[in-house]
Amino acid sequence: MPKLIHNIDENTVLLWFENSNRYVVTSKVNSEFIKLYMNPDESRDSFVVYIQQNFNLEENEAIAIFENITLFIKDVNVKTDQESDTNSVSVAPSNYIEHTYKFDDKVVCIRYESEIIKGLIHPQMSHHLIENTSDYNTIFDVFRTNDDLHLHKNGKHVGSYKTHSFHFLQGKFALELTNTIHDTNIDDWVATFHASTISNGKESIMIVGDSGNGKSTLSVLLMAHGYDILCDDFTPLYKKNLHLYRYPAATSIKKGAFEALKPYLKHIDLLKTHTNGPKKVNIKYVPPLLDYESQMSNFPCTKIVHVKYNSLKEDSLNLVTSEKILETLIPDSWISPKEEHALKFINWFKNIKCYELNYSNNNFAITKFENLFEES
Repeated sequence: MPKLIHNIDENTVLLWFENSNRYVVTSKVNSEFIKLYMNPDESRDSFVVYIQQNFNLEENEAIAIFENITLFIKDVNVKTDQESDTNSVSVAPSNYIEHTYKFDDKVVCIRYESEIIKGLIHPQMSHHLIENTSDYNTIFDVFRTNDDLHLHKNGKHVGSYKTHSFHFLQGKFALELTNTIHDTNIDDWVATFHASTISNGKESIMIVGDSGNGKSTLSVLLMAHGYDILCDDFTPLYKKNLHLYRYPAATSIKKGAFEALKPYLKHIDLLKTHTNGPKKVNIKYVPPLLDYESQMSNFPCTKIVHVKYNSLKEDSLNLVTSEKILETLIPDSWISPKEEHALKFINWFKNIKCYELNYSNNNFAITKFENLFEES
């Protein structure tokens, strides 16, 4: 049975299954079918008869619904584990590449086994690089054995991941670095979203979208027009105040956006081009224009914008259903498996206004975000 069932809007219901920590976005009708199915007083035959009579269905249609729900319940209760089953590695290699980084008053040392491993993390953090020192708050070791990537924090193993799933290691590192920077631990976070977030110094707006649809490019454009990039691709939600917190990585921009950004960022040609991932994508990492130490660490968020760069459609910004945002937001995000946090996430999302931006004109997109901030 879903542990939590919440109406998000008049058409959308969000189900949370505790066994697997999985969220399912569905309609109100489907939600009622599932509630009826899970009722211990209902048999298969009574379920079929009930929905035949109340929804004007043929018997074979009602039976098909019962069987589909049976398969769905089995599938959604299977936990998907991101981590490798390797837990035998406890000692980092003796040879490594060491770098030290400073984030306001926190100093972090990261030891990489190789240049390839270094490439998973260092480019996003290189603007925080300082001279190596033994006086640091936290030390990370990132290394590989066979087909497994490992992350240690202060000598303790915190995760192992298959090399083809290197983005899970990057996400785990980001969460552990966030804990160091903000003096928190994993139990303090409701969720971390695969989203970019910008701020005007008073509130924040989260930007979501499929890979390649321009959310990071738009973030950099907004930064060039005076806004603050709070996070790029990793946005943490704090449990105490339900604010979004800063993650200090540079913003990754794919090759296709280099030319488009030149009029706004004169120094983009000077940034090093990195080759990222199995597809060998060319990427530049654009550091924030504002000084990290002088910026606030967190802001409230009441708006999420689904972004799609599309030269074939008319530029537009419209309100959209919660379903549209949830189907993009949830699959690539981490949400705490605790019921308390699941409930906080759902209640937080209920107060979010959801938008969709289709654009090819940069000035149109910038103006629309100015208007969204002015609405508050």
